[in-house]
Amino acid sequence: MEFRLLYEGELLPSSNTKRRAAEKHIIRRAFHPQLRRLWEVKPLLRHLADNRGFLRSPEVYHHSNLVRTPEERFEIGIKTLGKEWSRAGFDLVPLVLPEFALQCSLDILLLRPEEERFIFTQGDIDGQVKTLLDALRIPDNPEETGHAIPADDEQPLFCLLQNDRLISEIKVTSDQLLMLPREKAVKANDCFVVIHVRLNHRDARTFDNYFG
Repeated sequence: MEFRLLYEGELLPSSNTKRRAAEKHIIRRAFHPQLRRLWEVKPLLRHLADNRGFLRSPEVYHHSNLVRTPEERFEIGIKTLGKEWSRAGFDLVPLVLPEFALQCSLDILLLRPEEERFIFTQGDIDGQVKTLLDALRIPDNPEETGHAIPADDEQPLFCLLQNDRLISEIKVTSDQLLMLPREKAVKANDCFVVIHVRLNHRDARTFDNYFG
């Protein structure tokens, strides 16, 4: 499975002294509706959610012998998945998990200002990529979200990774950003990011059990 995630806005570098928890969570929230849409439109993911609800919440799935519609079964499965990864004050739905025998490779196009006047004020590329990678994974504790609380449409919150160790390969291409869409001026840490995600599995039998 392959897809692309987009981000536009400020991308500040992360380091040991500047962890950028609140800023990372803003980016995590930007990826959330894109990943939610992915689960909605990919038949394999809908099937996974459906099976999860059936296996883990049978009493809800078959409540009062109701015949559930495909949308109802999907929502039950998603909520079940979210409860399994409840932490940091959020119910979370990561896509790349060890139990699915999944890893992913990332091909990142990073557009940012490259004029000389921004050289000493913009973030370094390694630090910006670190911010992105942290924003792609689920938070482990409230400090990693800047103590944010879920919005109404974040129940659950969709993320790409359980852990960034599940990334098998990263390629980063940096190029010139002229200006962000809908903006009239460019700022030093403005970025437009396109992340090409490729999912791969380490164990075909495990993969087929979940996605077959």
